[in-house]
Amino acid sequence: METEKKGSHTWSILTGKDKRCFVTGRENGLQKHHIYHGSGKREISDKNGFWVYLAPEKHLAGLGGLHANPENGLDRALKCICQREYEKTHTREDFIALIGKNYILLDLEEAVQRKAEMESMVERKGMENYKAYAMEKYGKMPVNDCWLCEYEIQFVEEMGKCIHGEEDGFWLI
Repeated sequence: METEKKGSHTWSILTGKDKRCFVTGRENGLQKHHIYHGSGKREISDKNGFWVYLAPEKHLAGLGGLHANPENGLDRALKCICQREYEKTHTREDFIALIGKNYILLDLEEAVQRKAEMESMVERKGMENYKAYAMEKYGKMPVNDCWLCEYEIQFVEEMGKCIHGEEDGFWLI
């Protein structure tokens, strides 16, 4: 008789059984961080492996960790990274049914389309006209004036200079 799986308390969707800080790589003094938490989500995170080990300074609010800045920075990035990994074998609808929210607000395909749209429009009408268009249509200009940066910012704690164009590219202005 096969026993029922009781969850993934020892396996993470992001790191497997590797016991090291997801951010620093440190191997001692670690804390388990449930990526989705509150209102029954901790159990869902355990069952599906939606957790990572973090060093206390990356985890605890009192030390300036991600709990000091919920839904932003590292916390937001981990939610997006975990969702992207889950969606490699499941649908977005499956994820939303499980967690109740979509954290990936811009897909790569849409970012590529917006980048091409931006390049074409800037070439024909100029950056100021594109900015007005983007604000009206999308409610914002992308990070670094680059839609690929806007896509990637979902998966990193902070974003530096754009690396998606030529050094003289218009999106580096």
